[in-house]
Amino acid sequence: MPVTEPIRVGRDTKEELRRLKIHPRETYDDVIKRLIEEYKRCKHEED
Repeated sequence: MPVTEPIRVGRDTKEELRRLKIHPRETYDDVIKRLIEEYKRCKHEED
């Protein structure tokens, strides 16, 4: 099992992450990783 670290987020942030899930069983970690990859892709397109 991968090592995990707890992080604190506000209730509204958690709710936004929940809304961004593709599937109800998707983890918040997966949602955050997907957002990071999308951010990187968009940044790369700007360059």
